[in-house]
Amino acid sequence: MKMDRHSRIVLMVIGGVAVVLIAVAIVVAVQPPQEFDSGTPEGTVQAYFRAILDGDEDLALSYIDEELLVGCSRFELGYVTPDSARVVIAKTEIDGDEARVDVVITETWGEGPFGGGSNTFDETLVMTRSDGVWLISRVPWPVDLIC
Repeated sequence: MKMDRHSRIVLMVIGGVAVVLIAVAIVVAVQPPQEFDSGTPEGTVQAYFRAILDGDEDLALSYIDEELLVGCSRFELGYVTPDSARVVIAKTEIDGDEARVDVVITETWGEGPFGGGSNTFDETLVMTRSDGVWLISRVPWPVDLIC
């Protein structure tokens, strides 16, 4: 009889922990993404990728240092949709007027239990601050310049 009572207590504790973990997962899943200050490297990167995912090429290119675009006959943006990509800022290093922002990009495609797939990769955006504004100073994903 004692073993049964002990087993029930253990099961109740495990069940309680499981309920708490599920509740935490739900809260994290429904939280809106963090909004970064537009005057920071993270804010510039967030705005850049938001423009990319919204398909606003002109706005996306406005976050890139103009010197990179000089002499280029054209540019191409890779095809990405808001439903097919997720970008997470992983790490930022700032050294004076230079910064490196590491992001993790996950692209998904296809539907159904056997028809989809995903690809996750890391990208580092190199940035410089000029007149108080952070600009991307190395051609970032998914821009392809034809120079």
